[in-house]
Formats: sequence, structure tokens, C-alpha cells
Amino acid sequence: MRRQVLAVLRGIGLMVALFWALILLQLVPSLVRGGLAGVRDHIAGVAIAGVPQDDWDIAISHMYLALGLTLAVGIVLFVAQRYLGRKVASPGGTARRA
Repeated sequence: MRRQVLAVLRGIGLMVALFWALILLQLVPSLVRGGLAGVRDHIAGVAIAGVPQDDWDIAISHMYLALGLTLAVGIVLFVAQRYLGRKVASPGGTARRA
């Protein structure tokens, strides 16, 4: 049972890590051209794309909220899979059936 949960945690963690890798890859040109201010402008530009001008502030705050939550979920998944991996690898952690 623990091995199955560990496999699920690692799979979801891999998807979150890939998501963040793609985001960071997209932000590299903005970082090179404008530094951290360029990254902030790029994130704001992505957040307001297709949104009415009256809702731009809300869209930008929701973008930062979503990025923060996915980062927090990734960290929690990493810590949980490390903990569960150590439990499974410990001598008392595996109960094999004959």
C-alpha cells in the first residue's frame, strides 16, 4: 500500500516539477532582457491576456496565487515522497507476502 501511495506521489510530483520547468523556461528570456522586473512584467502580461481592463488587478493577483499554490504543492509532495520513501526503505517498512 505504501509503495502505491509513493508511486502516486512521485508521479504527481513529477508533473508539478515539469510544469514549473516549463514556466521557468518561458521566463528565461524575460530574465535575461529585463532582470526580475522583466519577469514580473512578463507574468503580468500573461495574466492579463484576454481579460477586460477592469479586471487586470484581480487577474494578476490570481496568477501569483496560482503560482504560489503550485509551488507549495510541489514542496509538500517532495517532502511527503521523501518521508514515505524512507518509511518504505526502512527494515520494518515493508511487509511482503509470501
